[in-house]
This record gives sequence, C-alpha cells and structure tokens, in this order.
Amino acid sequence: MILGVCTSGSRLKLAVKAGGAAYQAQKKIFNQERELYPLAGRLLAKGGGDLRSVGTVCAVRGPGRFTGIRIALTLAGALKALAGARVRTVTLFEVLAWQAAPGFAAWARVNPGGRLAALLHAFKDEYFCQFFRQGRAGPRPDGGPVWLKEGELRALLSGAGPLYAAADAEEAPGIYSLLPAGAARAPASVSRVVPAAIIGAALARGSATLRPLYLKPAKYELENNVNRLLAKRG
Repeated sequence: MILGVCTSGSRLKLAVKAGGAAYQAQKKIFNQERELYPLAGRLLAKGGGDLRSVGTVCAVRGPGRFTGIRIALTLAGALKALAGARVRTVTLFEVLAWQAAPGFAAWARVNPGGRLAALLHAFKDEYFCQFFRQGRAGPRPDGGPVWLKEGELRALLSGAGPLYAAADAEEAPGIYSLLPAGAARAPASVSRVVPAAIIGAALARGSATLRPLYLKPAKYELENNVNRLLAKRG
C-alpha cells in the first residue's frame, strides 16, 4: 500500500493507493496531528490495510508552516524506521507542476521557450514561486524556489516571458490575479493540491530526503535571489 500525506497548508490531505484502487480525503483543520492518524486509518482500511501495511509513504516536505511540514515528515520517518516503508518526498511546487504537466506540454508546443510558474501563497502579502521548463519527461525545475513579497513577485512574473501558471487557488483564491496579462492558467481542477497527486508526483519526481523545505530565507538571501532572477529575465 502507498500512503500520500501533506500537512503543509491549512488542509490535511491524504491519499492511499492499494492495488488498482485509490482513495483520498482532505480536511481543513488547524491541529492536523489530531486528525492525521484517524483519517489515515480510515483510508487505509478502505484498501484493506492499516499503517503496518504501508510499503511506501509519499510526503510533501514544503514549503509551508514550520510545524505543519514536520508532521508529515515525522510520520514518514516513523513508518520508515518502524515498518521499513520506503520514503519518497516531494515539494508543493513539484506536485503543482506534475498536475499541470499535460496542459503545460500542450501550451509549450505552441510557446517554445515558455515557462511554467508554480505559485503558492505563504503569509499575508508573501508568496512562493518556482519556474519549470518543459523536458522530455515533463516539467523540470528552471532555478530554485523563492519567497517573495507581492510586488516582487508581480515584477518577476511580468518579465518572465511567455508564461503558464499553476497555482494553489484553494489556499489563495485570488492568486491568479498576480499574473501579467496574457499569461496562461492551469485548469481549476489542478489549481489546488489534489491528494492523489502527492503520490503520483512523489513516485515520478520525488527523492528519499526527509529534509524540510521551509524556504523563508534570511534577508540577504532573499535580496540575492530577487536580484538574480530579475537579472536573468534581462
């Protein structure tokens, strides 16, 4: 059995894959650790198993809330240590890019050189962003992820050239308003983190690391990233 888990945002997201069947659920809750095990148990039971049946655990390692990220990674580490489960972790950027891959590939065929921007709301007027380019096996990262103020993100996107965006509009309904005129958007069905996609993206693009991606950098690192990205667009 394969278990997928994300505790990075305001919603606990879980998915289970057992044989040819798949189950998923999500719940908006602040103290996600309270519901994690009961909800995971119910999903695993639908597939005929429990936590001891998990052979692979796929966890989102960020970015997001400090405490939230640790919940998913702690579960992954525990299943690895106690049950011998294989661990595959993935970022929210990679999940959004994986979900948007079919639409981005079609768009990229008529917009050669265009990029995919994976966008997430952080806190207040701050956002996360990472660019991807079309590769043989789908979207591949084009530079590292960054944490930006709203004005900085608008400036970055406006100079990014042809752009296809995949954003988590479930967490931030107005996030697509940050895009410049003419930018393409992913469909609403993938403009959120789909629980089952955590498993798909982790198996396709994930790694074995349990290192969290908190992303909020020191001020000098943020300024360096902004300057580097703005220079790159020129």
